[in-house]
Amino acid sequence: MTRIEQENLIHTAEDIYDDGFLRVEHKNYYVACGGNPLKLPRTEFLIFSRLARTPNRIVTADDLWSSVWGGNKPLNSESLHVYIYRLRAKLAEFELQIETMVNVGYRLITSKSQ
Repeated sequence: MTRIEQENLIHTAEDIYDDGFLRVEHKNYYVACGGNPLKLPRTEFLIFSRLARTPNRIVTADDLWSSVWGGNKPLNSESLHVYIYRLRAKLAEFELQIETMVNVGYRLITSKSQ
């Protein structure tokens, strides 16, 4: 395998999260749970995508905000909370959870850790 092929495999692996139940294709804006596609609006997808890059680990609210809205807007925790609320409602049927760590951030609890 050439060096370029190896680098392409590494970048592909970084752009897709797949634990056998949850699949997130970060560059394609695609989420599937148990093989069922989940349609998310762009902002919800970007939040979910960031959480899925580090499943079962806390992502600070500032980090989530920056990854979705960039560094040019100050953190609006109320707006972020609304998006998290909407995501939780959509993920509940798939038994996926977003846990709140008060005054810290959020983490995606995947089926692997339950």
